Amino acid sequence: MMKLSSATLLLSASLAFVGNAYAVDTAKLAIQDELPDSKLLSEYPKAPGWDKLPAGELGEKVVRGYQYFVDTQTVAPEFNGNGLNCVNCHMDAGKKENAAPLWAAYMSYPAYRSKNNKINDFQERMQGCFLFSMNGTPPPTDDDVLVDLSAYAYWLAQGTLTGEDFDVADMPVPSDAELLKGGKRDDFPFTQAYLDNGGSKEPELPGRGYPKLEKPELTPDIARGKAVFEQECSVCHGENGQGQQVNEHYVFPPLWGPETYNWGAGMHRVNTAANFIKHNMPLGMPGKLTDQQAWDVATYLNSHDRPQDPRNEGDVQATRDTFHKHNVEIFYGKEVDGKVLGSESYPNHPRKPE
Repeated sequence: MMKLSSATLLLSASLAFVGNAYAVDTAKLAIQDELPDSKLLSEYPKAPGWDKLPAGELGEKVVRGYQYFVDTQTVAPEFNGNGLNCVNCHMDAGKKENAAPLWAAYMSYPAYRSKNNKINDFQERMQGCFLFSMNGTPPPTDDDVLVDLSAYAYWLAQGTLTGEDFDVADMPVPSDAELLKGGKRDDFPFTQAYLDNGGSKEPELPGRGYPKLEKPELTPDIARGKAVFEQECSVCHGENGQGQQVNEHYVFPPLWGPETYNWGAGMHRVNTAANFIKHNMPLGMPGKLTDQQAWDVATYLNSHDRPQDPRNEGDVQATRDTFHKHNVEIFYGKEVDGKVLGSESYPNHPRKPE
């Protein structure tokens, strides 16, 4: 375990680089619904700054969790199998509203997920991210990587709920086992000052997830999406969606091909990708694209092949029938340009260290 002084130095370097054994009330479970975009920017919660970093061991975990989050490729190669970092889908180091912010995600678990038909705690949700979005290998249950990521999320959540008056010295210090659970539980240790100020034990979370877009007037179209991609997206993500690298490190993520999210990731669903794109892309210009353009470009991106769904056992149609019964547009198992997508997909975790 590194000493706090080392953690502080590590944080400075990172900032320079980046610029179900407990009781759960099932009636309160979040079912991962998508929230409407109905809040003004000024009404979104504000995550804590680094001046609110906890002292001691919890602060060290927070810093390490932050590193895993923003530079997953480098810091966790044994678990990460592609050119993505957590921050690529959860913008601004997991703090940005309408970009599946980490503080809101933490307070939404434990939750039932239809994807695996069970109640998932926070660490199980993160394990799924490593398996699907990272095209990698999930860290083992209770692994230090999951603990540190949970600590970072816990810190963001406590600070975001409490607001600018947040006193980090008053923040409860949970055990590792408690950190891994998530915040949507009756025994979550809210900061007392938050409760004394009338804070709810079932807080509203404006900005959670990717706000849902209505279906567009025109059926989403690959050709129109290609034109949007070439004009608005290719400057960062490359003409062929290959992303951009500096010293073999992806600084702009690939969107299709062998180095991106696989066919099991939520982002392969056209509606999920459209929701994310509309509220977060182009980078630094959220909302620039029309709803129609967001749907079209999401259709174009996800009409390309990518790594295999890790649940596939050799039969693409059987995998589609079992795991892709979404009432949304997906291309896995469909024919595009004469090829059934998924039939010759790229491998899972191709560079897994021995």
